Parts: sequence; structure tokens; C-alpha cells
Amino acid sequence: MPEDVTFEPVRAGVYVHVPFCLRKCLYCDFVSYPALPDEMDAYFTALIREIEIVAAELSNVPVTSVYLGGGTPSVLPIATLCSIVGHIGSAFHLEPHAEISVEINPGTLQETDLEAMVAAGINRLSIGMQSLDDGLLKRLGRVHTAQEAVKCMRAARAAGFANINIDLMFGLPGQSMNHFRQTLDCAIELAPDHISCYSLIVEPTTPLAKQLEEERLSLPDEETELAMYEWAMARLHDAGYNHYEISSWARPGYRCRHNELYWRNGWYRGLGPAAHSHWDGQRWANEPTVEAYCQAIDRGVLPVAERFPLSADDEMDETMFMGLRLLEGVSEETFRARFGRGLKATYGREIERLVRLGLVEYDHGVRLTRKGLFIANQVFAAFLRSP
Repeated sequence: MPEDVTFEPVRAGVYVHVPFCLRKCLYCDFVSYPALPDEMDAYFTALIREIEIVAAELSNVPVTSVYLGGGTPSVLPIATLCSIVGHIGSAFHLEPHAEISVEINPGTLQETDLEAMVAAGINRLSIGMQSLDDGLLKRLGRVHTAQEAVKCMRAARAAGFANINIDLMFGLPGQSMNHFRQTLDCAIELAPDHISCYSLIVEPTTPLAKQLEEERLSLPDEETELAMYEWAMARLHDAGYNHYEISSWARPGYRCRHNELYWRNGWYRGLGPAAHSHWDGQRWANEPTVEAYCQAIDRGVLPVAERFPLSADDEMDETMFMGLRLLEGVSEETFRARFGRGLKATYGREIERLVRLGLVEYDHGVRLTRKGLFIANQVFAAFLRSP
């Protein structure tokens, strides 16, 4: 860590990347591979070894959250999935009420599998519904139906899960305002504890991007997409959900602790192929392929593909553009305690300009205004200083 940044983590997070899917969605550019038994077995063996190596480094650091994402973690055999969580629980110093989340897709688990997950100590699910319109799901290349998504949510409750997030998307190809309203109304009726609602981002290398380029599909215009977001904010507020991050709403007491760690620029270790870490003044990424990842572990070394040292300025900038995703923003007191200098001393000119434009407000900290919320990426860019 740079000498002028004395921040030490009170607690940390662990992320596990499970890079397997039944089929890659048309909009997805995450690292994922077909769920082949031999590859999954090799991955599991290497992952357990990586857990042991990393846990030895973190022996004195309390872990407040564990998150298994992907890919689709629920395509692993249920015994394998539960074994991964068990190894993490044994190897790391988990806090007594640590949040342990797993992403699942509808149609990949039976109720008995969900019960086994509860018994293994998994206490939070994130269900990738995306939409509750079968036509839109097919257009996205999803492998489940709306009925399977509803069934999955109900089965998770019956199995004993008391903390469930559902992922939804808007701005989808061919999606009307009425489509989105029906999906969100149905989702609210299912009474999840947390709802993540994302605007579709079209990545240039995906099949969806190709279909849009060839004009086989079209997206809603910006005005419609903005109307969807505004309506979601109002509807979820009326339903009792607190809008605490740009794309996240939670019932009281159900904010996602692991994601909050990211948004507060905390320290975490990533395990598995393509997993990223932020630790002790550095960011790094693991080898992206299962083969290269396993080969590194077989050699007895951590499977790091690339590493980036962070200066004090880097850490401050990242704290700002991540922290401003939270509607409460970045606290003056917290920033000063971490970096030894205030927000205005560091970003005075940027803050003054953004306040004049009505994009942020300053009151013992910096936070987005409603106007700034709609063009958040432009606001974030103001806090990225050139090297």
C-alpha cells in the first residue's frame, strides 16, 4: 500500500467465479464455458487448492461476505457447490453472520438442491430472472421461462431462504413500457427481499450486438429507457423498497453487503478463473481460461494473469466513482479517515463544477442528485484524474 494511505481493512470479502453455463446468453461477455463434467472436476480440484493458499494469507482478516457468481454456479453438481462453501467456511475466518450469496438461474435446481444449500450455510440467493416475458427471455437467449422463474422463487422460499435477490433488466430489444411494468409488478408480488434492476448494456463482441448491427432487433429509445427507470424508482418505493444504489433496491436490513464492499472500494479476494481482487494497494485478475488457471495451481503458484499497482490517487479516484453509485454518496468523514485529506481538498474544483450543474450535492459528503443519477457515468468520469 502507498505510504501515504494507511487504510487497513476491518473486514474483507471473498468472490468465487464459477465460469460454467448451460448456454451463454446472447448479451453476455463474462468469462464462461460449457458445463462439461471433466472441466468442472478439474476446476473444483484447483479451486480448493487456491482456497487453501489464499486463506493462509488472510488468516487474521475477518471475512464478512462470500459471493459465488459466474457464469452460473447452480450448474455445478449440488454436492460440489456445497463443498466449495464448506471449504471456504473452514479455511477463512468468517464472521458469525457472514453473508454467503450464490447466483442461480431458474430451471437449474430442484427444491431438494435448495434445501441442501440452506443446510450448507448459504443464506442469500440471487436469482437471474431478467424478465418475466417469455418472448423477451427467448430474445436474450435465456434457457428458462417466466413460469420457471416464478417457480424457482417460490421453491427457494419453501426451502428456507430468507434473503433473496432477483435480477431484472430493462431497455431490452423489443421491450415496451407495458412489458416492463408487467414484469416488475409480478416480481414485486413474489416479495423478494432485494431487487437489482439493470439497464441493458450492449457489449460489442456479443451475438446481441451483431443482431442489432444487422437491424434484426432494435432497442427502446433513450426516452423510453429513462421512463422505465423512473417508473421503477417510483413503483419500488411505493412497494417498500429502499433505493440505495443506482441499480439496487432493498427492504430494510437486506442491502447486499458484498456489493457494498465493492462500492466502498473495500478489500476482497477473487478465486477461480478470471476472478478479480483488490488488496493492499493492488488490483489483479486471475487467468481467464480453466486450463491456464488449473496449470498455475498445479505448479503451486497463484493463477495471476495481470497485476496493477495502485497509487494513492488511484485509490481515492476509485473510492469516488465506486462510492457515488451509492445514493448516500461518499462521506467526508470516511474519506478523510481513510486518506488523511478531505474531499474538497482533493476534488474541490470538480465538486464545485458538478454542484453548479446540479449533478451532485455537497453536505458533509458528495452524493448524486436525481439529475446526476440519470447521467451517472459522466459524473464518475469527473473524478478520474489522468496519470
